[in-house]
Amino acid sequence: MPPEMEQVRALTGEVLLGDRLWKLYRPMVTTKDAPVEVAEADSSEEVEGIALRLPAAGSAGYGEFVLQQLGLPVVSVPRARKEPTLDQTPVTINDWLHYCIVTGDELDVQVFGHRETFRDHKRRWVFEIAYGLYDEELARLSAQIRQVDLSIRAAEAEHEVVAAFLAEAEFGSKEELEGTLEAEQETLSALQQSQHDTRSAFEHEPAEEIAALRAGVLDLRKEIDADKAELRQHEAQLRDLLDLERQLVSLSKRLTRSIVADEWMVDFDFIVCPRCGHDLDRHRVETSICYLCEQPEPDIAPNRETLLREQDRVTFQIAETKQLIEERRYSLERLRNASNEGAERLIKLSVQLDQATEQFVSSHASELKALAAQVATVEANVAWLLRSLKLFAHQSNQQERLDILRDRKAELEADLEAHDVAVSEAEENIAALEARMLDYLQRLNAPTLGDLLTVRINRTSYLPEVSGRTFDELSSQGLKTIVNVAHTLAHHTVAIDRGLALPGFVVLDGVSANSGKDGLDGERVLDMYRLFAEISDSYSDQLQILVVDNELPPEIVADLNDRIVLTLSQNDRLIVGPAELTATTDQ
Repeated sequence: MPPEMEQVRALTGEVLLGDRLWKLYRPMVTTKDAPVEVAEADSSEEVEGIALRLPAAGSAGYGEFVLQQLGLPVVSVPRARKEPTLDQTPVTINDWLHYCIVTGDELDVQVFGHRETFRDHKRRWVFEIAYGLYDEELARLSAQIRQVDLSIRAAEAEHEVVAAFLAEAEFGSKEELEGTLEAEQETLSALQQSQHDTRSAFEHEPAEEIAALRAGVLDLRKEIDADKAELRQHEAQLRDLLDLERQLVSLSKRLTRSIVADEWMVDFDFIVCPRCGHDLDRHRVETSICYLCEQPEPDIAPNRETLLREQDRVTFQIAETKQLIEERRYSLERLRNASNEGAERLIKLSVQLDQATEQFVSSHASELKALAAQVATVEANVAWLLRSLKLFAHQSNQQERLDILRDRKAELEADLEAHDVAVSEAEENIAALEARMLDYLQRLNAPTLGDLLTVRINRTSYLPEVSGRTFDELSSQGLKTIVNVAHTLAHHTVAIDRGLALPGFVVLDGVSANSGKDGLDGERVLDMYRLFAEISDSYSDQLQILVVDNELPPEIVADLNDRIVLTLSQNDRLIVGPAELTATTDQ
C-alpha cells in the first residue's frame, strides 16, 4: 500500500447492490472479524431501514451479504477437481470480482489471473457456475455416488479377506463355537465362585490362634494410642505450668522492687544520675513527669501494706505451682514407661501373628494356585471364542452393509439420471460469448492472424483462443490488451442478455498503455473508447464501466467529456499525504 494510505482509517460510501442502495463503513484493517457497518440508504421515518454489523469475511459475513444482494449463488466447490469428495472451498465475492476488475499489470499478461494457480482454480469454477456447466445438485449427487462407491469397494475387500480367513481356519461352524463358548463360560463362572469361596474362608474363618493374636494386636494398638494421647496431654499441661511459674517469679521480683523503692527511696531527690553520675535538673521536665525516668508519676502513692499482701499471695501460688509441676513430671515418666512397654509387646505379638498367618496360608497355597491356573486357561479360551464369533458376526454385518450401500448407490444413480442438466443451454451460453467476443474484436480492428479472425472458448481451460492461438501465444502486448478488453466486455454483456450470474460492473486499467498514438494503433484506442461508450449507453441500468487511463486522445476528451468523472495528477491526488493536507488546510 502507498504511504498515503496509512492515514486512512476507514472507507465509507453508498453502493447499489441489486435494486437496493446501501451505506457502507469499512475499517481499514486486515483482520477477518473486523466489523463492516451496513445500513439501508432508502429508509425513512415511515419505513424503518435495515442496519447490520457483519464480519469482513467468513460464514454469514459481508462477502456472503454482497453475494446474496447481487443474486449470486453461495456455494462451495472441491479444492481439487480430481477429488470431489475431499475438502470444499467457498466461492467468495472476491472470486467473482476477478471477472470484473482487470488491473493495468494484468491487462496484457493474463486473463482473470489464469497464470496464478489458486486464482485460476477459482476462475474456472466461476465460469462453470455462471454459464451453467456447474450444477450444485448434480455435483452433490456425483460426489455422493463416488463416496458410496469407495465404501462399497472397501467393504467388499474386507468381506473377501474375512471369508478367506474363516474358510482356511479350522474353526468349525458358528453353532459349534457358540455351544463351546456357553460351556466354557459356565466352567469359568464355577471356578470364579470357587476362588471367591476359598478367599472368604481364609478371611472369615481363621484358626483360633490367629484370631486370638489378631485381637490381641488390635487391643494393644488401641491401648498404646490411648497412652500416647494422655502423654501428649500431660506434656502440654507441664509446659503451661512452667510458663505460669516463670510469670509468677517475674511478678514477685517486681513486687519486691516496688516494696524496697517505697521504703528507701520515696523521700529522696536525685541531683545526679545514679547510673552515669551526670547532674539532674528537676525542672527539665513538667511537674507531672518524673525527672529521673521521665515517666508519668502515679496519681496515688503506692501502699506498702497492699504490696506486701500481694507478695505473700504470689509466693504461695509459686509454691503450689512447683508442687503441680513435680506431680506432672512423675505422671509423664510413668506414661513414657508404659508406652515403651506397650510398643515392645506389640512388636512381639505382630511377629507371632505374621508367623501364624504365613503357616496357615501356605497350607492352602497349592489350592489357590491351581484355581488361578484353571481360571486363566478358561478365560483365554473364552476370549478366543468371542474373537472367532466376532469374525462371523462381522462378516454377516458386512454383507448387510454391502446390501445397504448397493441399494443407496442405485437410488443415487436413479436420482442422477432423473436430474436434467441443461448442458445444451450451457453450450449456447458459451457460443453466445464466442460470438460476442468476435464481434467486439472486429469492431476493434484486431489483427486476423491468418485468413480469418475466429474466437473459441477452450472447453477445458475456459480461456479464449483467437484464430487458433491461446492468449499466451499472442504476438504483442497491444493485441493481448485488445483481446482481454473484448473478452471482459463480452462476458458482462452476454451475462446481462442471457440472465447469467455476474456482478454488473467492469473496471479496466491502462487500456491504452500498450498502444501507439498514431496510425492503426491510435484508431484502435479510439474504437475502444467508442465501444465503451456504446456498451455503457446500451446497458446503462445494468452495467457500470469504469476505465482508468493515463492519457486520453483529444478526440475522446472532446466526445466523452461529460463522462470523465475524475481527473488526477501528481499535484492533485485522490489521497493526499500529511504534508499536502496541512498545506491545503493552511490555504
